[in-house]
Amino acid sequence: MFAPHNPWLVTIGLFLIYTGFWGFYAACNVPIISPEGIGGQITGETWTATTIYLTPTTLGAITVNFLMSLSGGLLVGYLVSKGDAFWTYSGGLAGIITASAGNDLYHPIQAMVIAGIGTWCAYKLHYWVERTFKIDDAVGAVAVHGYAGFIGLVIAGFVLWGYPSSPYEGYAAVNPLGNTIGAVIMFFVLGFVPAWIVSKLLDAGGLLRVPREVELMGLDFKTLHDEEQARQDVRDAEKALV
Repeated sequence: MFAPHNPWLVTIGLFLIYTGFWGFYAACNVPIISPEGIGGQITGETWTATTIYLTPTTLGAITVNFLMSLSGGLLVGYLVSKGDAFWTYSGGLAGIITASAGNDLYHPIQAMVIAGIGTWCAYKLHYWVERTFKIDDAVGAVAVHGYAGFIGLVIAGFVLWGYPSSPYEGYAAVNPLGNTIGAVIMFFVLGFVPAWIVSKLLDAGGLLRVPREVELMGLDFKTLHDEEQARQDVRDAEKALV
């Protein structure tokens, strides 16, 4: 595995992602909607926002759970990685993603605890996959979005078991089986399988990986050297080590 060579840029990038994720959370809600606006099937006061399923919520509640899940992920990321900056900040993002499935329904403490569980699992699975299958998830994207997302969706099925998924009649209540099937479809059928097929096609065309010499030198360094010069630099470095 090649460790991140610029922790400061990693930090800035992840904090920008936090900001973007909050915007994504807010955009997943329909602002200023009244019960009459959804066919009169629900009675009550006007809500400040609803979820995409038209269940009542508020942007304040969403923000609190967002910050609680971020905090839980940061704390566990720091602890499990023993203070590693990359995994501390990636843990914050993993926490947000783990709690995303139930952000509008979780109690803030639930959001924080669930975020911590997902972050711990994502960290452990990352290194297990790396050791077992020799696959390097260089930026932790598969761990943070894939492992944490899958785990968060399954957890939501248990924690929110029996909760109505929509105010409309005919919608199934939240349950572990439905959430697990949904997680398998989204992460494996729609995610892993298409990516695996595309990767095989790219590999067959020699487009999946850069040359070994360039990989060792670093892609950013390659932009300043032509390929032959990079090979020569690697050979010189190897001779010096001998």
